[in-house]
Amino acid sequence: YQEPRGVQRIQGNPIDGPAGRVTAGMQALATAMNERLPSGVVRLGHAVEGIEAIEGGLRVHAVRREAADGESVPTAMEAKAVIVTLPPALAVHAITFEPELPTSLVDLAAATPVWMGAMTKVVIHYDRPFWREAGLAGAAISHLGPLREIHDMSGPEGEPAALFGFAPPLRPGAPTPTTEAVVTQIGTLFGPAASDPNALFVLDWRTQTYTTPPDVDRLQNYATFGHPLYRTPTLEGRLHWASTETATEVPGHIEGALAAGARAAAAVLAG
Repeated sequence: YQEPRGVQRIQGNPIDGPAGRVTAGMQALATAMNERLPSGVVRLGHAVEGIEAIEGGLRVHAVRREAADGESVPTAMEAKAVIVTLPPALAVHAITFEPELPTSLVDLAAATPVWMGAMTKVVIHYDRPFWREAGLAGAAISHLGPLREIHDMSGPEGEPAALFGFAPPLRPGAPTPTTEAVVTQIGTLFGPAASDPNALFVLDWRTQTYTTPPDVDRLQNYATFGHPLYRTPTLEGRLHWASTETATEVPGHIEGALAAGARAAAAVLAG
């Protein structure tokens, strides 16, 4: 494969540092954790709408979505403490707190970006990892086309074969990249074989109401990550924060989420 004009091949792979990979996918981690919990503890399909302080604890108000007919059924749960693992901006947008949270905390949460919340992620699936056959790592940085970063997402021994890309919005409110633009860019970078994928999946995280608040791509102050207010429980010390955006260690990454969860859990146990 001969690189077209404007494409430069670099020896090695400087954009993919040493990292671990969960062979079965990250869902396997959540599934394994769930299997260690008592039956009925994890309640799927419950959208939390309110958290209310009551005597000796907190009451969580949620709506359960009935799969059969789409009916919404109100439900409530009570606990001595609650850990909010949503991105703070989404939490203060989607959940009503009673009594109201301190203004300083609400303002901080509303201004805190959702890590990758404005990003469109693209997976391109192929019959085989042909780029490896051409001596390519499957990694690229590009400033032409929708994808800024591209990585080899293939499974063990190259099966299934896939490339993965991040497409940041060019401006707040920019449209989701088209599949045609993605295929054109991938073909330019990796050659004709890249222009004929088995499947192409595009997910614009700005459209996911349970992940991001409206206008998420306008949140740009990453200095808010790991702010001390996120380590200060509210509602009489019973409400804790534990999303990756609240972590002081590698915020935004899985490691940050794990560290924030461990910190919040320790605080609950100590209380």
